[in-house]
Amino acid sequence: MPAITAMHNLPKINHTSRLAKLRKVMAEQSMESFMTTDGVSIRWVSGFTGSAGKLVVDANSACLITDARYAEQAIRELDGVEIESFIGDGLEQKKFLLTQIANSETLTLESDRITWGAAEALKQEIDAQVMPSSGFIAGLRQEKDLGEVARIETAARIADDAIAQVLRQLAQEPTEIEFARSLDVAILDQGAEALSFETICASGLNAAAPHARPSNRVIRSGDLVVLDFGAVIDGYHSDMTRTYAVGDVDEPSQDIIRSVTEAQQLGCEVIRPGVKASEVDEACRSYLAEKGLGEYFVHGTGHGVGLEIHEAPWINSKSSEVLKEAQVVTVEPGVYLPGVGGVRIEDTVLITSSGFRRLSAAPKDSIV
Repeated sequence: MPAITAMHNLPKINHTSRLAKLRKVMAEQSMESFMTTDGVSIRWVSGFTGSAGKLVVDANSACLITDARYAEQAIRELDGVEIESFIGDGLEQKKFLLTQIANSETLTLESDRITWGAAEALKQEIDAQVMPSSGFIAGLRQEKDLGEVARIETAARIADDAIAQVLRQLAQEPTEIEFARSLDVAILDQGAEALSFETICASGLNAAAPHARPSNRVIRSGDLVVLDFGAVIDGYHSDMTRTYAVGDVDEPSQDIIRSVTEAQQLGCEVIRPGVKASEVDEACRSYLAEKGLGEYFVHGTGHGVGLEIHEAPWINSKSSEVLKEAQVVTVEPGVYLPGVGGVRIEDTVLITSSGFRRLSAAPKDSIV
């Protein structure tokens, strides 16, 4: 996305260093040849953003295999990266793949990124033994480089600016759909290439569902409104949730907002390299339990963010993962009261050498 990177003055990403990281892990795990057909994995390693391709890597060569629709795009996006390209139809691609792995007895696939049918078909086409590897590229993607952080931070800033632009419209009695559309337009007008996901705008009773979709319900004074939204910049996502009290909201509802906001802050304060992800979850969950709200916190506390809106590491009570410097994660405790409504507060944060830095900066002042 050259236009996007130029518009936002983003640093270039060094894909050659990523290829070196991939080969290092391949050597450590005794992988002769590795292949992925997953678009996110291919993009992370090579920079290629086409929707169809295979990336084949061994100790001495790396090649992107795709078809004629992406011939010029492959040349452009692989420029400066030590990855060759092969363009051909389905039969030609099969023949070329056989030559690429001719000297390998094994071919490793991302088992969590390929369908069973595709893997079985590949076994019939090649002589090498097909081996599974789960979470291979996803593991390499967890720690973000400076270029990735710049993209996520830019996406977060766009989301911040967009909500500031349209927030007062909540007091004008829009429907959830109308407000969500206004926020979407603001995000795109600020320079995002896409939305991170379908914007959530859930008011009143609808906010009791964590992933409610915008409806024709009119937002009125007295409502709590949960807004969950994000922007995409050069493939990288941001993710933020704010809950607003519209007009004259009762004190119990305001108490819940304060409790969730405080829980979210406590969760953030636990974050630093070496901390278990489950400890962040526990900080949020135990505080809400003290407030009598623990049973209404029904999901995990967070997740990684990058080329995917949901990626490792996972921050929940069962996670055994240990947080590392340069990971980007969300912290998003929520309370959902059936028949009443809901509250969620979420920031995207960068794990630093000594703690964390928020990338989402929109104020948490709740009254509109």
